[in-house]
Amino acid sequence: MQTLEKLPPHNLEAEESVLGSLLLDRDAIIRVAATLKPDDFYRPAHAAVYRVVLDLYNRREPADLLTVAAELERRGELDEVGGVPALSNLFSAVPTAVHVEYYGQIVERTALLRRIIAAGTRIVNIGYNERLEIDEALDEAQRAIYEVTQQRGARDFVSLAQVLEEYFDKLDYIQQHRGEVLGVPTGFQDLDQLTGGFQKSDLIIMAARPGVGKTSMGLGLAHNAALHGKTIAIFNLEMPAEQLVQRLLAMETGIDSHRLRLGHINDDEWERISHAFGKLSEAQIYIDDTPGIGIMELRAKARRLQAERGLDFVQVDYLQLMQGSRRNDNRVQEVSEISRGLKGLARELNVPVLAMAQLSRSVESRTNHVPMLSDLRESGCLAGETPVYLPDEGVYRPIAELVGRRGFNVLALNTETWRLEPRPVLNAFATGRKPVYRLTTRLGRSIRATANHKFLTVGGWRRLDELAVGARIALPRALPGPAAATMRDEELALLGHLIGDGCTLPRHAIQYTTVDPALAETVADLARQVFGDTVAPRVARERGWYQVYLPAAYRLTHGRRNPVAAWLDELGVFGLRSHEKFVPEGVFAQPAPGIARFLRHLWATDGCVHLSAGAKHYAGIYFASSSGPLARDVQSLLLRLGINATRTRYAQTGKGRDQHHVTVSGRADVDRFFAQIGGLGEQRERHQEAIVAHLDGRAANTNRDVLPRELWRTLVVPAMQTTGLTTRQMQTALGGSYCGSTLYKANLSRDRAARVAAVVASPELALLAESDVYWDTIVAIEPDGEEDVYDLTIEGLSNFISGDIVVHNSIEQDADMVMFIYREEMYDPETEKKGIAELHIAKHRNGPLGVVNLRFFEKTTRFADLELYREPE
Repeated sequence: MQTLEKLPPHNLEAEESVLGSLLLDRDAIIRVAATLKPDDFYRPAHAAVYRVVLDLYNRREPADLLTVAAELERRGELDEVGGVPALSNLFSAVPTAVHVEYYGQIVERTALLRRIIAAGTRIVNIGYNERLEIDEALDEAQRAIYEVTQQRGARDFVSLAQVLEEYFDKLDYIQQHRGEVLGVPTGFQDLDQLTGGFQKSDLIIMAARPGVGKTSMGLGLAHNAALHGKTIAIFNLEMPAEQLVQRLLAMETGIDSHRLRLGHINDDEWERISHAFGKLSEAQIYIDDTPGIGIMELRAKARRLQAERGLDFVQVDYLQLMQGSRRNDNRVQEVSEISRGLKGLARELNVPVLAMAQLSRSVESRTNHVPMLSDLRESGCLAGETPVYLPDEGVYRPIAELVGRRGFNVLALNTETWRLEPRPVLNAFATGRKPVYRLTTRLGRSIRATANHKFLTVGGWRRLDELAVGARIALPRALPGPAAATMRDEELALLGHLIGDGCTLPRHAIQYTTVDPALAETVADLARQVFGDTVAPRVARERGWYQVYLPAAYRLTHGRRNPVAAWLDELGVFGLRSHEKFVPEGVFAQPAPGIARFLRHLWATDGCVHLSAGAKHYAGIYFASSSGPLARDVQSLLLRLGINATRTRYAQTGKGRDQHHVTVSGRADVDRFFAQIGGLGEQRERHQEAIVAHLDGRAANTNRDVLPRELWRTLVVPAMQTTGLTTRQMQTALGGSYCGSTLYKANLSRDRAARVAAVVASPELALLAESDVYWDTIVAIEPDGEEDVYDLTIEGLSNFISGDIVVHNSIEQDADMVMFIYREEMYDPETEKKGIAELHIAKHRNGPLGVVNLRFFEKTTRFADLELYREPE
């Protein structure tokens, strides 16, 4: 009897019903977007359609049959999903979208069952892998199950009434016990008064330089909490359990820890030691000294301890010694993952988690050695003028202007999907004054940052001082913006002409100059459409030029201005000379069609669309200006249209001001430019037709928007090893001739990357092939003075778009409280503060900041309240 292979759980009818509902009702996506993911769909074509609907939703663009088809066509995926007829069939799959959540739950359920099956298969393979140590095998198996359960961790809404009822009970309890420490007591009076004890679900980071006493402080906190009947788990990655017990014994007895270590104990001290042994043995403190423990293993052990003994407080010493769940050399991303994991553990177990952290050497290089947030080893900062992109408004704001604000969205890159997502800012803060470096890429994008600020490479996040010229870093390929227009097309068109070739200086006639009579008439007509009969445009030919004068149609008196001048003044661009010009914020706030219209008319002034003559034709598409800010703005506006232009500065020695060119090159970007902007004016339109004809049928140049060659080794080769493919077989499947390992020296075009991903079965490479990332090459890293610097904390993802580059944010993003230990005597032996330790509360989401002074006993490495000036007898 023939046995049929059983298909994985799936429901194609439910998938079709979900997609049909989304195409039928543009608001249906709101009801499933939070829980349903593209990977939940069994059929790849369905996943592709859903991914497009999600992306349109995130860009605040409507998702219907036409827009989805257009976006799929833009991505080159329309034929793969079955074309417009297949979308039409989905559209007709359901009569109404009212049941979209029910259909989504079916799709999500079958996806979960498939993941359980996949996890079971992984566990079976782990069991058969005899090369694994048993602990490693158990950890891998547990991780397989946890990855499935983690995707079920989303919480649903609760009513405000329910939350209020629960909080009322809590408030009543707090009122009845006011003055008491309601969190986990620290045992230090001033610290408990400032914090109320360590609160449930909080992640606390306590950081210090080596030798200051962070381990001793942590042990003191654990010891004090245990005396109040609390159960504590200590994960110490730096010291074995015996050394920790030795320190605890020194704290409890007041006997020099050095003498305890060497066994130099007096006869009269044994009674004190015996009493301390008895007291400490009753403390509910549990120690795990596994070196390099991973976040997954730590989670499992903490869960088990809570189930078996109860758990009130978790300590980790220290953060940077932990290992992430993914084994790679991407240390910054790994530490961020650990930080998020510890915060998740605090919430899951509903206990405070205290993580010790090491401070960077930057503390030593300053005159003032008091630590601050930027000294956390994995954080960096940006110069104050660095523009941060705000997708909801479509505008940029200098990071210094954002200090103190929170709740607004920035764009962040999700490296699981390689898509840009809007994420709220939890905090924007200053981090002091530091030396900065200017990093410049081949496209001409530039940013000023501290040496320890992180940038994304294909090998993970890297500090600026670990990067070199020639390295590739992540930039956004396109930036989404607002969907609603606030300026009319005629205003945008007229503004483009006046910024480019207009004279709008005070005490001067407002006029526009061109050599093209058609453009002159266009500008005059635009002025009439915008201002009606309040202006009287006049076109005059003067020495081969055409001047368009835009006087008011009425007499100007005190307080009554030319309407064109008043309009430009309101936009912030009146009275600017050529080298001072820029694009006003109002243009950035427009959706893509409005930006394209503005650029089309701006390009008609100082823009070039030209196909050179001769045997070797060259397409020149660029905008030139003596204004650096204007060129930067044009480059950023092109990015809003998915065009990655190059900005270059050309010196004009002895001829005037330097010129700034914004150049569009590469087949894909040229095609996008012509499709959305195009040439305006007889000559530009004629050259555009010639360029299109010249490029038609020619192979596209793939040396710009490519994936770095390193991916051959990091993704393709491992995938080939998993599937059992040889290099020859892989190259044959790609349809090319065999060239050995030479292939691995070339960058991958996006098309080739997608085909390779399909051949070697690499989902991550497939995501990178259609990602929102442009991998640009660093061309310069130069010291650039000293600046006040700033950083942001982003919810969920550890990065944001700034200077049109993907940059990392600070590690302390997940912490509810950050404390620093500082001892003046380590820097000034003659200080009056000998034996005094300062505990600086530098971040406290739910309470005040401040400094707590403590007494430090060096011989026993013990901290105590300040009034204790001697060791206990």
